[in-house]
Amino acid sequence: MSTFEKLQKSKLFRVISIADRALRTKKQQDQSMFLAINQVWQFFLSAAAGENELKIWQSSDRDGNTLWHGCDRATGCSICVATDDEMRAWLDRRYCQ
Repeated sequence: MSTFEKLQKSKLFRVISIADRALRTKKQQDQSMFLAINQVWQFFLSAAAGENELKIWQSSDRDGNTLWHGCDRATGCSICVATDDEMRAWLDRRYCQ
């Protein structure tokens, strides 16, 4: 039996059609549902906050890396950084000068 035939019979190798690859996985569906709910939540938070309120929030990318976002509507400045220390430094530069 050839190596290819062994791989075909093992559970490590399987052929997936292009149509099957196009279908969203359960994890992808859950992530898109979370993103939609998060966007609605952010909308309600921004509506409840005043026009000039400073907004800071945390998100994560597909790889699980944490990102910090800040938006100062009064000055029109915004930032996206990787660590909370960088966010604190931005806040210090903006408000403790």
